[in-house]
Amino acid sequence: MLHCKHLMLAGRHEVGKTLVFQNERVGRKQIRALLALLVDLEDFAPGRAVARIGQGDEALFVKRYRRSMKPWWKRILRRPYQSPLRNEAVLLAKLKTLGFSAPEPLLYTESRHPRFHESLLLTRFLPGVPLATLAGEALQRGAHQALSLLGQLHGHGIAHGDCNPYNFLVAEQAYLLDFERAGDFSREAAVDDFKKIMLRLRDLGLSDEVLGALAASYASATDSPALDAQVMLAELQGLNVVRKPTRWRPPQQLQGYL
Repeated sequence: MLHCKHLMLAGRHEVGKTLVFQNERVGRKQIRALLALLVDLEDFAPGRAVARIGQGDEALFVKRYRRSMKPWWKRILRRPYQSPLRNEAVLLAKLKTLGFSAPEPLLYTESRHPRFHESLLLTRFLPGVPLATLAGEALQRGAHQALSLLGQLHGHGIAHGDCNPYNFLVAEQAYLLDFERAGDFSREAAVDDFKKIMLRLRDLGLSDEVLGALAASYASATDSPALDAQVMLAELQGLNVVRKPTRWRPPQQLQGYL
């Protein structure tokens, strides 16, 4: 359920928050508890922080993004800023209805302060480890799960936009994370998704034979593939791409419950 409303919460930093997404199980009490916990949240990169709250099956995951706001006279001719976390919240809500293996969204809020824009996204914490941290047979098994998941996503008409192995979480099943750059499916976007994950998996040491089997996993996950995965894989042979270092970090651990 997506809806918008304003919350007037206690405390000088919480007045005037705009609630864009709220799960029916998250009320004012839980929101107040969340905001109290976030006092200890630390950025892992400028304006970006992620944390795990609690332990076990009840654990939650929170993202907080902050963006500096320019003086109003410099923003008159600019398009209004929209947080990438809002895009992610909307897509996660859609994927939840489709039964897709992605985080369950619980809460999204955003607010504009005098000098910065802040957005928060709260989801259920998922078990597992990033695909990029695996090796050997565990990496191969996780990679098959990941490519099958990507094929399913494209079959639902969604392109991910950032298909690196850190965004696939592997446990007994695989999950796809971080939908900030996701959007409507197009062949070009699907090709970009496929190329990125396959090149990164090759960098992790998977052989051409294994990559071929992964392409088959991708193709079999959707009824009508929009691209020929084997042809795309052949085009990647001998291709070298400069990779940017990842900003991935394990989430900060916050103690407490909502």
